[in-house]
Amino acid sequence: MAPVPGRMAASLRFALTAALATLLLLILQPPVGFIAPSMFMLFLISHDSPRPCLRDLITLLSGAALGTTVILLLMIATGDHPVARVVGLAVCTFLAAFFFRTSMIPGFPMAFGCLAYMVISLWEYKIRDEKILHLSLWPMGTLATVAFSAMVVEILFNRSDPLVALRREIKDRCVALECLFQLCAKNAKPAEIEKQSAIVRRYSVTGEGRLHVLLEGISKRKVCSDSELRDLRAITMTLDRLLILAAAFAVERDPAALDQERLERIGQAILAAGEARFSDVHKFLGDSQGPGQTELDRIEQSVRHLADSANAAAAVQQAKASQTAPGSVSWKNSLKKLLLPDAFTNPDHVIYALKLSVCATICYVIYMGLGWPGISTCFFTVYFTGLSSTGTTNRKLFFRIVGSTIGGMLLGIGCLVFVFPNLEGVHGFLLVIAAVAFVGAWVAASPYFGYIGLQIVFSFNLIAFERLRAADQMTPARDRLLGITLGFLVMFVIFHQVRPERTVDTMRRLLSRVLRAQAAIIRLFDPEQNTAQAAKLAEIKKQIVTMGVTLANFAHAVQYEFPPDRDADMRVSDEILDAAAKAEDLLICIRTWPLELDGSQSAERLQTIRDSFEKALSNLACALEQCPERQPSQQLEIAADQDVCSLAPACIRKAIDRFQELQMACEGILRSAKAQC
Repeated sequence: MAPVPGRMAASLRFALTAALATLLLLILQPPVGFIAPSMFMLFLISHDSPRPCLRDLITLLSGAALGTTVILLLMIATGDHPVARVVGLAVCTFLAAFFFRTSMIPGFPMAFGCLAYMVISLWEYKIRDEKILHLSLWPMGTLATVAFSAMVVEILFNRSDPLVALRREIKDRCVALECLFQLCAKNAKPAEIEKQSAIVRRYSVTGEGRLHVLLEGISKRKVCSDSELRDLRAITMTLDRLLILAAAFAVERDPAALDQERLERIGQAILAAGEARFSDVHKFLGDSQGPGQTELDRIEQSVRHLADSANAAAAVQQAKASQTAPGSVSWKNSLKKLLLPDAFTNPDHVIYALKLSVCATICYVIYMGLGWPGISTCFFTVYFTGLSSTGTTNRKLFFRIVGSTIGGMLLGIGCLVFVFPNLEGVHGFLLVIAAVAFVGAWVAASPYFGYIGLQIVFSFNLIAFERLRAADQMTPARDRLLGITLGFLVMFVIFHQVRPERTVDTMRRLLSRVLRAQAAIIRLFDPEQNTAQAAKLAEIKKQIVTMGVTLANFAHAVQYEFPPDRDADMRVSDEILDAAAKAEDLLICIRTWPLELDGSQSAERLQTIRDSFEKALSNLACALEQCPERQPSQQLEIAADQDVCSLAPACIRKAIDRFQELQMACEGILRSAKAQC
C-alpha cells in the first residue's frame, strides 16, 4: 500500500474518470443492471497514456459488439428457446474463457463473454422483442461511456512523454540502489539501512511493471532511435534483477565481511549503467571479477553483463547499419502473434475453459430457476475469478470475499445507512463514487493484492447503482453477498474436485516454456541475422520477462492451496523460483556471447556449442513438461569436452557453468514432484 511513484496520480485520474462516467450515466439514464459491470471494465483500460487507452476502448467495444451480435442472432434463429439460452451461454462462456487464457489481448474475449451473458439474461424476462433489442444495445452504450470518460481524462491530465518518464523511473531506481550500497559501505545505522532497503524492496515488488509499460509506449510511438531503445530494454531487464538481488543482499548482509570499497564501486557502476554510460562500468568495477555466488557477486555480474552485451550489440548494429529492411509481414503471421504458441495443442486450455463454462452455466440455471435475479453476482464471481490453478483460484476467491466485504458490507452498507440519506444533490453522490474509486484504484495498484481493489469498487457499485439515485434498501446488499457465496461454492466443487490443476504444476510447465524460449534465443544467434530475426529475438526476450513475473505471481498463490499438500507445494515453489533465477543467470551470460569468432574452425566450434546448448535446454524443458515420468536429459555434451571449453570465450564457459547449476535445480524439482505423485 506504499505510495510508489505514479500511484497517487493514477488513482486520482481513476477517481475523476469514475465521477465523470457516473455523471454521464446519470444523464443518459441506462438500465441500472449494466452500470456496475461496465464500471468494472474501467480497470481493464490502460491509464498510462491516451494511446493505449484508445486501443483498449476499441478492443472492449469490439468484443462487446461481437458478443451482442452473436446472442441476438442466436435468439432470432432459435425463436428464443430456453435450451438455446442455456447452451448459448455455455458456448459463449467457453469461448471467452478459452481465448482469455490463450490470447494476447484478453480484454476482447472478456468483453465478449460479459456482454453475451448480459444480453442473454434479458430474454428471460419475456418482454417485447423491440424492448429487448433496445435494452441489448445499452450494455455497449454504458461500456462506451465509461471508456470514453477514461480516454478524455487521460488526454487532459496525462500527456507526459514516456521516454522522459522512463528515464526518470530508471534514475530513481539506480539512485535508490546506489544509496543502499553507500549506506552499507559507510556502516550506517541499521535504521537508515532498513529505511533505504524498504525503498528498494518496494521498487522490486511494485515498480517493474511500470517500466515495461513505458517501454511498450516508447516502442509504439517511435520517440527514440533503435539503439537507444535497445539500451533501455537491456537496462530495464537488468534493473528488475538488480532490485531483487539488492533487496536480498540487504537482508542477508554480514557487515563484518563486506568490502566497503567494492560496495562504493558497484553503486557508482549502477549509476553509470542507468545513464547508459556502459564504457564507465568497467572503470568502476575493474577487469577482475570476484568469484562466488553471493547476492553481491550476482549484482556485480549482472552489471558487467549489461555493459558487455550493450557494447557487443552496438558493434553489431554499426556493422549492419546498411542492411535493407525485410519485406512486409504476412497477415497470417500477425494473427499467430495474437495467440499463445500452444493455444490449440495444449489440452489444459480446453479443460480450464470447460470447467469455467460449467460453473457459469450452473450458476445461471440456479438463480434463474429460483427466480432470484438479485444473486446474479454468482455468475460474475465465476467469470471474473475463475483461473487455471487451484491456488490462484483460491486466492482470487479469497480476495473477492475480502473486497466484497470492504466494498459491499462496510462501505456500501455504511453509505446506505449513514451517508446516502443525508445527500440532497448529485454532487454529493459523485464525491462518494470518486472517493471509493480512489481507494479501489490505490489498492488495485498492488502487484499481489490488487484484485481486492477491483472488488471494492465493483461491490460498492452493485449497491450504489441499484437505482439511478442514492440507494435506500438493504435487500440488494444481502442478495449480492449471497450470490458471491453461491459462486464460491460452485467453483469449489468444480475446480477442486474435478481434475484440479495444482499451482506448482503450472509453475513447472511455465518454467519449461522459459527454457524453450531461451533455446529459441540461442537458435536466433546468427552472424547473418536480419531485421526480422532481431525483432523475433526482442519479442522472445519480452515473453521471458512476462513469464518471470507470472512465475512470481504463481509462487505467491501457492500459499492459498488447501492442506495437506500446501507445505510440500511451497517447497517445490521455492525450488522452481530458484531454477528460474538460475535460468535468468544463464540468459544474462548468453546475451554476452559473440555472434562469430575469428577463423572458420573457431566459428564451427561456436556453432557446435550453440547447437549443444539449444538441444540441452529443449530436452530439459521436455523433461519438466512430462514430469514425473521422465528424468532430465543427459548432461550438456560440451561440458565434458575440455578442448572446446578451453578454446571457447570466457562468457561461454560461464554459460556452461550456469547451465549445470540450472540442470541440478531442475533435477531437484523433478525429485520433489515425483515424491508427491
